[in-house]
Amino acid sequence: MNIENKIIKTFSSENKYIGDDCAYISETKQLITTDIIVENTHFDLKNFSETQIAHRLFLSNYSDIQSSGGEPQYALFNISFPKNKTKIALSISRHLKRLAKNNNIDIIGGDTTKSKNIYLSLTLISKKIPKSKILLRSKAKINDEIYIFKNIGFSKLGFLSIFNKFKLPSILRKKSRKQFLQPKFYKYFNLFNKLSINSAMDVSDSLHSTLKEMAYESKKKFIIDDLSLVNPSLFKYFNNKKYFDLILGTAEEYVPVFTVPKNSINKKMISLFKKKGIGLIRIGNVSKGKGLTFLNVDLKNINTYDHFNENYLKL
Repeated sequence: MNIENKIIKTFSSENKYIGDDCAYISETKQLITTDIIVENTHFDLKNFSETQIAHRLFLSNYSDIQSSGGEPQYALFNISFPKNKTKIALSISRHLKRLAKNNNIDIIGGDTTKSKNIYLSLTLISKKIPKSKILLRSKAKINDEIYIFKNIGFSKLGFLSIFNKFKLPSILRKKSRKQFLQPKFYKYFNLFNKLSINSAMDVSDSLHSTLKEMAYESKKKFIIDDLSLVNPSLFKYFNNKKYFDLILGTAEEYVPVFTVPKNSINKKMISLFKKKGIGLIRIGNVSKGKGLTFLNVDLKNINTYDHFNENYLKL
C-alpha cells in the first residue's frame, strides 16, 4: 500500500460519504470531489503557462465528477502564493474563472493565503444525481466488456520529452508535449447517461493501477486481451515493451475506463462519441475470479505513476 492509499484509508474506514473518484452526499444527492496541484510537483513556471495550470486543476476535478456519472455545478477555489508571484496567481485565477463560466459552473467561495510556492486546490460539486445513477469502480459484472478512450499514452511521453529530453519525431514530440501540458478536455457525461455502464473509474494515476483497482473492488477478474488499438501512432513507432510501458504507465490522461454488458456498444453509440472527438476502444473483458490478467503483455519493468515520486521512471 502506497503513502496516498494509507492516508485515504485513515479517513475512509467506516465512512459513509467517502466513495471512489467522488464522495456522495446522500442528504443533497450530490457528488463532491477535490484536488490539489503544487508548483514544482505537478507543474513548473518554466514549462507551464497560467492557462495550462488552470486547465490542469479544472480538468482533474471535472473528470472525477464525469467518471462517476455526474455533471459539475458549483466550485470552491483555494490558492496560496508568494508576493512576488501575485501576477501569476491572478492570471491563473482569471483563467480558472473563464473555464468555470464556459462550463456553467459557479465558483461560490474559497480562500487565499501566503506560501513559498504556488498551491492550488479546487472542489467541484455536482448537480443532483440519484444514488442509483452513480458509477462505481466496484460494480463490474461477469461478461462485461472493458472500454477506454482512444489515444492515451501521450501524457507520459510528453513528460519524458520535456524533462528527460527523450528524442522523438517532431509530430510525436508536439502532440505528446501538448497532451502533457494541457490534457484534452472531453465532455462526455451526457453520453455516459446513454450507456448501460456497470463500473467506471478515472485514469489519473495509470491505466495499470486503474484496472487493478477496479478488478479488486469488483471482486472480479479483468482480462486485458488487446491494447494495440489504444494508440495506433505509438504502437507503430515503438517496440512492444516501450509501447505497453506508455499505455499502462501513463498518468493524468483524465479519461475513464468503464465496463458495459457484452455487445451493448453499437455503431450508433460509437458514432455519437466520435462526434465529440472520442474514440472508444475495447481492451478486454470481465470474468469470474480475481485480479488482473494481460494477454501477450510482459509486465516486467512497466513504470507507473506515483503522486509521491517527482516524476516517471525512464522509458
